[in-house]
Amino acid sequence: MHDDLRMKKIIYNAVIGAALFIAVSGFSVHAASLEFDSASSAIEVDETFTVTVDIDAGTDQIAGTDIYVSYDDDLLDLQSVTGVDYFPIVGNTPETSRLYIYGVVANQGEYKTGTGSVATLVFKGVAEGETDLTFDCDLSKTDTSKIAKNDINASNIIDCSQLEVHTVTIGAGSASTSTSTKETTSSLPESGTYDMVVQYALMGGILLLLGAVLRMTVHV
Repeated sequence: MHDDLRMKKIIYNAVIGAALFIAVSGFSVHAASLEFDSASSAIEVDETFTVTVDIDAGTDQIAGTDIYVSYDDDLLDLQSVTGVDYFPIVGNTPETSRLYIYGVVANQGEYKTGTGSVATLVFKGVAEGETDLTFDCDLSKTDTSKIAKNDINASNIIDCSQLEVHTVTIGAGSASTSTSTKETTSSLPESGTYDMVVQYALMGGILLLLGAVLRMTVHV
């Protein structure tokens, strides 16, 4: 009888430990990041393409962003920059081979969450070749892409490792296309959503097992 009781206690403790581990790991922090709305564009010389800069606040509240987009001005010519609706205030400053964009909330104490679009960019192809639009992100520099958390220090919470490029092919019979990462993956579940479903399923199984152990313990 005592051996059975000890075994039940061991199983009970193991179940509790597993449940706590999954619960903690299931609520991990999702870092803030920037992305282009499509992965690539293909145009002819003198044609234009449009790409939108999107932002993901992750699990935080954010108050603003600085965005630096680099490009090869021997192949591309920036035509226009239009602010979108995620931030109420959006501005930009074109530089040589680089574009600076900023977006901020309108009033102190306001903040944004979730995902949205900051600005839409239009480029023109001026010569044949292939190049990338890239986000400049180097946390050791001051003039780098940032996402400001809604806190007293406006902490920079951007995750540079998550930033991807937009590849542009100009000429050589290129068709005017833009391959959207979001569209090509729309038929598949998002990784984060899938992981959460798996975690909930595991949690449900553990809770059922825990209930069975508790019932066994009560009957002892």
